[in-house]
Amino acid sequence: MVSLCIMENFFQTPKQDNSEPLIEQYDNMRDNYKQIFIEAAESIRNAVNEFKPENPCTNCHIKDCKIETKDMFAKYPSGCAYKDWQSKIITFLNGDYQQKLKNTLTAIMDKQKEYSCGMCGECCRLAVSEFSYSQLKQKAMRGDKGAADFVSVFVPYESEEDARKVNPEYFDLLNNVTEDVKVYYYYCPKVSENKCSDYENRPDVCKEFPHNPLKLLPAKCSFNVWKKSVAKTSMMLHAKIDIINYYKKELG
Repeated sequence: MVSLCIMENFFQTPKQDNSEPLIEQYDNMRDNYKQIFIEAAESIRNAVNEFKPENPCTNCHIKDCKIETKDMFAKYPSGCAYKDWQSKIITFLNGDYQQKLKNTLTAIMDKQKEYSCGMCGECCRLAVSEFSYSQLKQKAMRGDKGAADFVSVFVPYESEEDARKVNPEYFDLLNNVTEDVKVYYYYCPKVSENKCSDYENRPDVCKEFPHNPLKLLPAKCSFNVWKKSVAKTSMMLHAKIDIINYYKKELG
């Protein structure tokens, strides 16, 4: 478990100097996520326990109930106050709590607008996707706008070695993180001296980069400052979404 001191140092207001090696940045995020996940789980548990019934078994008339541990995932019989509590949990998570998470995401992305592209060109020269070029084209033909935007500007490298030469550190990090998943590397041929030759007509996939606050970014990317400023909030949001999806699955 990471000490609070390390967590505070990692999530403090970042400086423009981004000299920390990429692999160390990734390791810090991964290690801190373990603690953040625990905090997120406790936060949600406290929220749903606020409307948990108190000792309803005292006046319960359901016969042969053998449930001893009254937790939120137990299989309660019809008519049980705890079963009604489970229904309220789902309603709460799909309603007020979900809106709260949406507001958090909006605030994270609004924060991104305080930063601007430093024109390092790294995202244009080395983009990654879990889909091959032919798969992306098929998705685009089926109406997937993200895929259509992507193939409108990016083309695949002929080999992974060609991709690695562009940015060895970033390539190796991406390769290590995605070692269990096949990924494909792309570049934009419209980039010259870190500038887009068709900037005014660039698609949304370029305009909105980076759209994911937990996305692995090249070391030179100026949006690393934004990413670090929202790192803890973003990981907490990600953890809560994972936990809520688990709740929904278990509670039906």
